[in-house]
Amino acid sequence: MNIAAFVVYTAFVTYVSLRTMDGVAIGNWDKVGHISLYFVFAIIGYRIFSNTRYYLYLCIFIIIYSGLMEVAQSFMPGRMMSVYDLLANAIGVAMAVVLTRFMWFRR
Repeated sequence: MNIAAFVVYTAFVTYVSLRTMDGVAIGNWDKVGHISLYFVFAIIGYRIFSNTRYYLYLCIFIIIYSGLMEVAQSFMPGRMMSVYDLLANAIGVAMAVVLTRFMWFRR
């Protein structure tokens, strides 16, 4: 069940990342959206692995995936690649790692 949720969320992130943004104004909330989207991505990933090392590998993969989505956006009409978006994505993943590490220590 957890793997299925992760796969479905990955498809959702791909859709949101690659859809055209013609006429959609996001404004100042863009980075908050990136942080939130990838925070949830990493939290769902946490539900897959009980081993800290594998979870950290998954988080690295999520950040790499985020970079690939940013590169792919440069080829989409109405979208552009942004290093700041990638940084916001990585911050969201890092926040999830900190939270999950805290949860592991509490066990």
